[in-house]
Amino acid sequence: MKKVLSGLLLAGVLGVTVQADIVRVEMGGGVWNNELSGDITSDTPATSFDSDILDYDKASKGYIWAFIKHPIPVLPNLRLEYAAIDYAGTSTQSFTYKGTSYAASAKTDLTLDQFDIIMYYNLLDNTAWMTFDLGLDVKVIQAEFNAVNEASAEQLKETIPLPMAYGRLRFEIPGTDIGLEGSAKYTAYKNSKVSDYSVKADYTLVDILPVDVGLEVGYRVMQIDLDGTDFDVDTTLDIKVKGLFAGAVIRF
Repeated sequence: MKKVLSGLLLAGVLGVTVQADIVRVEMGGGVWNNELSGDITSDTPATSFDSDILDYDKASKGYIWAFIKHPIPVLPNLRLEYAAIDYAGTSTQSFTYKGTSYAASAKTDLTLDQFDIIMYYNLLDNTAWMTFDLGLDVKVIQAEFNAVNEASAEQLKETIPLPMAYGRLRFEIPGTDIGLEGSAKYTAYKNSKVSDYSVKADYTLVDILPVDVGLEVGYRVMQIDLDGTDFDVDTTLDIKVKGLFAGAVIRF
């Protein structure tokens, strides 16, 4: 009986190992503490104001990501990401947006939620402790801006899909449970440019077959330069969102 149980246990371990070599799943999530800077412009009529006058504090919002790697060479792997980005505040100065004047103390809020659908190829897979991915990201920005004062209110609400080049480089420090990683996304279309860069370090706390659990900490910078005329939108954004993030990682 002991031999049978030992044989089943060994077969189970081998089966999990083979499965891990065939399909790999990794996911993570946490909090991104970011701040906003830049200009917001209404195109009709042309008026612009600095985001500093909106008096937005740093915002701590959630993010999640997951990817699936498979052994079929001709098919891309899949990575999904989501980050909640929104701010609210009371303006410190008067400003004009879409032809409406707002006095100091007007209430505003800005949302720039991000969905990323990334199809990539794994060019290096922990080769000499290095992993290199290259592919295409479809970033979907759900943008909303609301401004309210005693006499009037304006709202902009748009969903903007952006195809972006994607790259990711990872290095496992030999003899440790530490990984260093950087990723980049970039696109340029007519007068618009969007970039999204991040660097991070992660540490594996628990390494028990078939699940690893770890922590990650990093820094992310997004530059959003969207010309409203390129997307038939009445608002142009030239803003930067940046800050530290930290969370947990699970690997299967």
